[in-house]
Amino acid sequence: MKTTITLIIDAIQNRYYITKLVENYPEICINVIPIQADYASLLNSIHTDIIGYIPAKATPISLLPENTEFPFIAACPPDASLPTETAKEIEVEVMAWMASTSIIKSIQQELYKLDDWKILNIANILEKKSILFHWTSLKATSTTSNIYSSTPPSPLSLSALQLNSKILAIVPHYRCEKWLRRCLQSLHHQTRPLDGIVVVDDASSNPPVSIVEEFPNVTLIASSQNVGPYRLVQQIVEETNFDAYLFQDADDWSSRDRVSILLQAAVATKSQLVGTQEFRVYEEECFLHPVCYPLDVNLALAEKPGHALLHPTSLVTRELVLQIGGFATGLKFGGDTEFLLRAAMVATIVNVPYYCYFRSKRVDSLTTALDTGLDSPARKQLLTILKARAYANYNTIKEGKLPCLTPLTKEAPIKLNYVTGPYL
Repeated sequence: MKTTITLIIDAIQNRYYITKLVENYPEICINVIPIQADYASLLNSIHTDIIGYIPAKATPISLLPENTEFPFIAACPPDASLPTETAKEIEVEVMAWMASTSIIKSIQQELYKLDDWKILNIANILEKKSILFHWTSLKATSTTSNIYSSTPPSPLSLSALQLNSKILAIVPHYRCEKWLRRCLQSLHHQTRPLDGIVVVDDASSNPPVSIVEEFPNVTLIASSQNVGPYRLVQQIVEETNFDAYLFQDADDWSSRDRVSILLQAAVATKSQLVGTQEFRVYEEECFLHPVCYPLDVNLALAEKPGHALLHPTSLVTRELVLQIGGFATGLKFGGDTEFLLRAAMVATIVNVPYYCYFRSKRVDSLTTALDTGLDSPARKQLLTILKARAYANYNTIKEGKLPCLTPLTKEAPIKLNYVTGPYL
């Protein structure tokens, strides 16, 4: 049976988009209705599987979500030209979206004003009503089908992942109870199930026991001292024996197909580190902002050492972490960039062209706080040091010598205490 979609859209202004969509998806039945003031009547007239809402100021992409297992919602930003060197924000005034008709109709009483039709508002209403739904990814560009990587000649012999590789998701946590349930929900319902999920609490006054125990497959481990995310992650990697580790911050969430997309890309490209595109989440403004990253991370970093991959979006092999000495556990911030710039000397690193990760942009996080934020003097000083090390390593490789893979600064291992959930 054909999938059916109703697009709520200005058909005259978006004639080209509608034509391209019909051409790209001949197997799907697409209906078009205009945006109306009476939203209750509008929803009552829709009987298709999927609703697509394209506001007047939105620039729609001529792609549909690939994973539309019901019930789902998907943000649909404009077609992007992916950067080649570093992260790039995609200009967007309002966000188009698609969703299962059933879940939109289940909250139609809350959708009687235009402002209510923002995708984050819809997600918040669904969560408050305990209506199950899943975020699904969307491809960032219609012009790229393959991921290319210019892998550096490596002095290390690094293995590739397999589709049956064992993967553990690591969620460092510190006072993020407000967002943790959403985070774990997104990991718990992956289309390619994880082989384990661990929340590592960084000495919060009250570890999030009750939230974690809502998810029987999630383990909670706690540190007795506040040490920052990199020492927590490093300790988990050293104390477990999974093939790969999926990173996720406790205040963020993933699309339902993130693990599947990352693992398939890792296998296809023989990569040891794979990231995704991101949606930056502005909760107060109820807005998603797309941010894109280069597909070929090795080439991007060789041209401009910097922000070519967003660490919490990524999947990394255990072998790579151990072979290059792990994370710089002496750092409380910037350890992800430090690790990436060393890994680029020996590993194959790519980003997939899919938006699979939703990153909260909030005050007092490591990247926004006055003393550790991206514009803080301490952060800028560290980045200067890391770039200098990277350039020195690239010059060393050009001379036919081995790069320095030693972490910038290390601290002693820490004691982690089991709290609840399956043993790893």
